[in-house]
Amino acid sequence: MSDNPFAVVSLRGDVPQLDDAPEDAIGPFRQVAVDAALGADGLIEAIADAEITTPWILVAGPDDQGLAEDLMDRILDGALGVFGLAGAVLDAAEIPEGIRAHEVPAALATDDLAAAVRRLAADIAAWGPRVPESWARIIASSRTDVAMRATLSRRALVDDPAYHPRALTPEQLALLRDVARRIVPQGDGPAIDLAARLDRMVEAGESDGWRPTGMSTDVEAYRAGLDALAAIWMRGPAAQDAVIRRVIDGDAPSGSVLTPDQLSLWFEDARNDLARVWLSHPASLARVGYTGFATGGTGPEPAGYLVLAAGEREEWEPEELGRLGAAEGRTE
Repeated sequence: MSDNPFAVVSLRGDVPQLDDAPEDAIGPFRQVAVDAALGADGLIEAIADAEITTPWILVAGPDDQGLAEDLMDRILDGALGVFGLAGAVLDAAEIPEGIRAHEVPAALATDDLAAAVRRLAADIAAWGPRVPESWARIIASSRTDVAMRATLSRRALVDDPAYHPRALTPEQLALLRDVARRIVPQGDGPAIDLAARLDRMVEAGESDGWRPTGMSTDVEAYRAGLDALAAIWMRGPAAQDAVIRRVIDGDAPSGSVLTPDQLSLWFEDARNDLARVWLSHPASLARVGYTGFATGGTGPEPAGYLVLAAGEREEWEPEELGRLGAAEGRTE
């Protein structure tokens, strides 16, 4: 099997034949069977006790739909000790609206339960980046505040490849994806759909609230800016980079939609928004080595830093951040 392990938290016992798959299939799977009779509180505690640090899929039977919805509510609201909910497989006739509302990837076990879990896991692995296990452990811990854990849990959910734009037209969204690939290259492998996330953010009015004097609201500015950019956009990375440079310099023809200066000002905001959306993902925080999200905490003692030195880390931080530093009299 691949080197992309998943966990399965099942409300209906172990899933038979889950690992009976080709060698190159997603897996292996760690199965965690929990008793639905525990209720939501007991199940949260059982999942936390299992210390799952890989992405995991919830499996629920036909009688567990309400419980599954309740669990998702609590987990995505930042339940202590739990992180990494990646999807759900339901033995049901349809996916409940409460689960759809959370935008958690979900599938129905229409034929074989194990096959449905493997298919969903493969999709999740292909659609978005994975949060490293050492970082997932920190997010789940009491060092991370409940509200921050909730935020990171939702941001870690993979993007829907069939996403339909809310603020932009499909053509504008496609162009924004092209721009995102040039402005924030994510390398090979699964990537965050920055354009889709930015479309949702703009539609919900959740941008930073700043815009240049004389520019319209974010929704109107993005529509106008993308329409102006569409008129001069080119095919091919080199040609697109040349267009981007002209727009940044305020030297791009923008037709009647925006003036060159307005297009340049809008594009400055767009670049900032794309970078901010990328950095807000927990996998990106791990990639740049930022652990500042874990300094709030809900434990009995304040969670802050005791070691502040270049190339050094604290005991709770991932090993790749440097050598273990000295704190409170502790020596290397």
